[in-house]
Amino acid sequence: MSTSPSDKKAIGLNPANQTHYIDHLAPVCNLMKIPLLFIDERDYELGKKYYPGLNAQWQEYLELTPEFLLSNYDVIFMSDPWDQKIFSERYGFLEKEYDKILRVVHCPHGYSDKGFHLKKCVDEDITLVYGQNMLDMFSHYHILDRMRSYVLCGNYRYTYFKQYRAFYEKIVRNEILSFFDDTKKPLLLYAPTWLDIEESSTFFDAAQTLFDKLPEMFNMVVKLHPRLELDDTVQYYQIIGKYENKGNILFIKDFPPVYPLLAHTDLYIGDSSSIGYDFLAFDRPMFFLNKFRKKSEDQSALLYSCGVTIEPDDYPNIYSIIEKNSDQAKLSPIRKEMYNYTFGPERSFDDIRNDVWEKIKAE
Repeated sequence: MSTSPSDKKAIGLNPANQTHYIDHLAPVCNLMKIPLLFIDERDYELGKKYYPGLNAQWQEYLELTPEFLLSNYDVIFMSDPWDQKIFSERYGFLEKEYDKILRVVHCPHGYSDKGFHLKKCVDEDITLVYGQNMLDMFSHYHILDRMRSYVLCGNYRYTYFKQYRAFYEKIVRNEILSFFDDTKKPLLLYAPTWLDIEESSTFFDAAQTLFDKLPEMFNMVVKLHPRLELDDTVQYYQIIGKYENKGNILFIKDFPPVYPLLAHTDLYIGDSSSIGYDFLAFDRPMFFLNKFRKKSEDQSALLYSCGVTIEPDDYPNIYSIIEKNSDQAKLSPIRKEMYNYTFGPERSFDDIRNDVWEKIKAE
């Protein structure tokens, strides 16, 4: 266990076996200088393998009880929703027994335009907020006044990646790029989100068209959201099985890091995934499968202004559209502005850590 400057014991926690949370919690735990606790052995191994500087720990699921948390820790960093009021109603008797209020810092798993997810962030104890875009989204949904407390954290994941870039360059070369016979081909990244309550994913709508028509001149990495497998298990494996032996398509699942992939990506294809906002850091061509025919001026689709949108009727023509719109230099100022609006200026880990502890001590 790690002791904070305020003598409070803190830990990161991934209790729901959400593999994609690791890429958000591991850098937070690194900057806060605290351990990250896993209940899933596979995720524990992924954390140790892909996140240098991380103090990864593992705990039996049945032992991870509210009493265990309250008896051992004062502050928990999580990406799962944790309604402080509901926890206190259910386990207030334990807080009285241990004479403490368990504090929770919510770590969003990427900046997403998904309103249903953002609405859960404001009912947390303390929320990490990337920048002004997130605050404006809270205002758009009329929920900003429900927020208890927040810390502006900027794009700490990108900062973490840059600190360990040499480590990640080797990982990507060995585990990703080595799959392709010709690594000089432009690399496309297709990063569909999962089939959430808004049915945002394009994987089951567009994937087979993308893969069937993929020109030999490109290599493609498909970063599979961990929850896609549960959305439609049969179709998920049918699609992967049909194309996994195609030499210029690589499906990746148990590879949580995002920025190491983006650093080698020449062109991004996405839908409502937060990875699109991450890719802004590299100011390269972006294409969006516009499943719901949103307009770029919509609050929930601001990212579309940073690239070219492709309507469902045009999915079969995606590569001719890409060819015609491969030069997106005119969109560079828009992408840079959107990146700054979403993440703000880069903040040092020391400053973020100090601000978090100040919020904890102030309550």
